[in-house]
Amino acid sequence: MLIQNIIGPVIAYFIGSIPFGFLLTKFIKDIDIRQVGSGNPGATNVARVLGKPYGILVFFLDMLKGFLPVYFFDWLFSGHGHNLALILCGVGVICGHTFPIFLGFKGGKAAATGCGVFLWLAPVPLFIALAVWSLTVFISRYISLGSMISSIALVASIILFGNEPFGHGLYLTLFSIFISVLLIVRHKSNIKRILNGTESKIGKKVKSPDIAEN
Repeated sequence: MLIQNIIGPVIAYFIGSIPFGFLLTKFIKDIDIRQVGSGNPGATNVARVLGKPYGILVFFLDMLKGFLPVYFFDWLFSGHGHNLALILCGVGVICGHTFPIFLGFKGGKAAATGCGVFLWLAPVPLFIALAVWSLTVFISRYISLGSMISSIALVASIILFGNEPFGHGLYLTLFSIFISVLLIVRHKSNIKRILNGTESKIGKKVKSPDIAEN
């Protein structure tokens, strides 16, 4: 019980704290991603600063660090205490990404890492949410708006199509609500920019000091 509900989430937190966006931009361009673009170390800002291939790479790395802890602990525990233990690991890895100890507790917005967690915990609702994300981004050209709306779609999908969402699956339902609220709160600056028309649309690249010099 101690390993499942305490040690597991702590390990997951440190895995989630690995700042792939920061490390990649620092290694490739010697840029502090927190000082350019939106200042966010996530995949979207990396794509704006370094280009789409790097943004995609960071997205998949962040998604992988969300997937691996819940997958590993599910395999390790073989179903014993499965429900709550895996949810707590998911909370740990997402809190690690959002509040990373290695970056002074100022991290990303957990969209990619959340995808990795729900890829194992609730794949069908995740794919529905990704479809909503794709449609929203296609219409609006705002990745941030797509992330917020798809997080709401994820909650709705888990409630509508999940296994006993208010019974055996209650922890998963509450976890999805927590993630949706956290993601929307973390996007409050994006909401303000969308409302005043200054939010960057998909495909727009931000100039960094290195890029400007070249």
